[in-house]
Amino acid sequence: MGFFSKEETVFEQEGIRLGEFDPTNSTGSCYFHILKFPFDVKKNRMVRVHVVSEKPIDVALASPEGLVGEVGGVTETTIGPYSTKNYPDMCVFLGITPGEKSTVSVKAWLDSK
Repeated sequence: MGFFSKEETVFEQEGIRLGEFDPTNSTGSCYFHILKFPFDVKKNRMVRVHVVSEKPIDVALASPEGLVGEVGGVTETTIGPYSTKNYPDMCVFLGITPGEKSTVSVKAWLDSK
């Protein structure tokens, strides 16, 4: 990023509970071990995702064409920059080992041109 560049936040959420039990959820397992958070992006920008977690988790970033980047077993990381190309949206996936729980914060942003 240049000296006068600013970032544009496209997704931010704190206090996400990963690994919680919920017998009414649609996953069929009654646990939320994998959560997804889709967000809109602008074309031809660079996207980054910062994650902070109490316990080690897996983080992945996907585009409509498939997996863009991933990292496993982290409590804090920033992945990217990755090009948004001509994508209208992207998605962050968070995963935790079955039986574990963690509170997670996620922020995704685009670098300005």
